[in-house]
Amino acid sequence: MDNAAQRAVPNPSVPWTPLPRAENFDDVMRNLDQVIDWAIKADSTIGYFAVLYRRSTLACRAAIRRGEFHDADLMHRFGAVFAQRYFDALNAYFRPGEDEGLTLPWEVVFCGQELGHSTMLQHMVAGLNAHIQFDLGVVTAEMVPTALQTFEEDFLRINDLVASQVGDMLRVVDELSPTVRRLRWVMPPRQKLIARVLRKFRRSCWLFAIYLALNPHKAREQTVNQMAWSSALCGWYLHPPEYWRLTPTIIRAISKRESRDTAANLKALNVVPDELLNPPTS
Repeated sequence: MDNAAQRAVPNPSVPWTPLPRAENFDDVMRNLDQVIDWAIKADSTIGYFAVLYRRSTLACRAAIRRGEFHDADLMHRFGAVFAQRYFDALNAYFRPGEDEGLTLPWEVVFCGQELGHSTMLQHMVAGLNAHIQFDLGVVTAEMVPTALQTFEEDFLRINDLVASQVGDMLRVVDELSPTVRRLRWVMPPRQKLIARVLRKFRRSCWLFAIYLALNPHKAREQTVNQMAWSSALCGWYLHPPEYWRLTPTIIRAISKRESRDTAANLKALNVVPDELLNPPTS
């Protein structure tokens, strides 16, 4: 019996409708909207990463329309292939044995939301870890294995666009999580924790992609290693062990005052500025 057959089938309060395949940015947006709509109805914290992903996708699409990438055609294809790994993981999580694509980092993220202990930011960071530190490296090595040097600038631009959306998201989180707002007041501006974490994700992902491209004969071994490392970090971000002392204490303080109305939180976080929805073209 394989792992999918052994796993218990999730039983969400709202039935899961499989996400169709995404071939372009419009398809990606359609699927993300479907995930968010489902999460709002199901009151599921799975939606926290989805709303951040939606904002990041809109930002990337707007940047393409403004001509900010060297290879716009590649970025259209890249964005769809990259997002499809997330959609495949969701489909396989809710339909074990019917769909494939649930990697261990995503399983840790999705199972973690069922425990109900983590904050909004923890869910977002864990999702970013699974998608950037693991998925992004795999897709980069698959799509541009012989052109990594010329792709690097566009790769960095993708990650900068993701980071650019974190600030606006945090301003909404401030209203939903008073302790986060207070912590952000007392932290010096240079201590931009999530931006620093994203830079670490980006570097790990880029080195992973380079290794896969240069050492195809060891791709399986390196992929297993990267998957294990990413999975462990996903677990740490969602549930840091007590022996770290300060981190669990801060998280408990945040959780105590944070809004637990997940559906309302997702609706607030999903509001985006018009310039992302209707960006000017170059």
